[in-house]
Amino acid sequence: MKFLMKTKKSINKKIVFKILISLFIITICLEVFLRFVGFGNPILYINETNYYPKSNQKIKRFMGSKFLTNNYGMRTNYDWNNIEQNYKILFFGDSVTFGGSYIDNKDLFSEKFCQKIENSVCGNYGVNGYKINNINLRIKNISKKINFDHLIIVVSSSIQLGHSNFYEFPFYEKFDYKIFKSSFEILNHILFKYNIKNNYHTSKNSSNKVSKYNLNEFIKSLNKLNKKINIFILPTLEDLNGNLNKKHFLEDVKNINFNIYNTYNEIKNLNYFDLYFNNAHLNKKGHEYFSKMIYDKINEF
Repeated sequence: MKFLMKTKKSINKKIVFKILISLFIITICLEVFLRFVGFGNPILYINETNYYPKSNQKIKRFMGSKFLTNNYGMRTNYDWNNIEQNYKILFFGDSVTFGGSYIDNKDLFSEKFCQKIENSVCGNYGVNGYKINNINLRIKNISKKINFDHLIIVVSSSIQLGHSNFYEFPFYEKFDYKIFKSSFEILNHILFKYNIKNNYHTSKNSSNKVSKYNLNEFIKSLNKLNKKINIFILPTLEDLNGNLNKKHFLEDVKNINFNIYNTYNEIKNLNYFDLYFNNAHLNKKGHEYFSKMIYDKINEF
């Protein structure tokens, strides 16, 4: 009887050991796969009065797409160190302009557009999750540091007035994981998404405090720049599929010194499904097309 009990315990230990080994192997395989896909090195952000990606980042993300910010914090491959003779163009906006980490820097419409302008240099200051106030704060901050000639703002038709706070998004200020870092990135995202645990931010008290804000203040700030300015509104797939060509609040702005263009009608007449990565964001082909659209429209104005 004792012999049978010892035998059962021995068998149970072997089963547990095999299960643990199997789980370990599965975890290793999952980690290798996630790193291959592009997880484990998330984009890092600075969170002050406003939030934005840190400077001097060089990261490979989804399927090898390269995300790079230069020493000025721009998402661009253009060299901004010796640009005295260049025509300087800055892009600002929300996630549509940022492009997402599934798009390589070289495939952004901001980069493609610059290739069409002789002797020019471009920088992309688009940021995920931005609302109008965030964009205004970013433009104010950058215009104090960098001299430029042309400002182009590109936003989704779903952009809102007001201000977005850093703690609302799964963005990292730092990422200290060394082992299984890809798995931890996915796990943290799941925990954040379902409000189980927030490993992204130390406290909601770090939220950005800003005063009440309206559209007129944004327009006044742009006019004070005394720069060439163009604003483009990109429709979402939801708008296009539902034939929702409602007038955007940016189009209601009057008595301004710059041009605002809603691209709904032009994109609606295309095979627009081929241009989008998801509901709001362009794919590689979409970025190429949109760069040409911006170039053509600016030359028309």
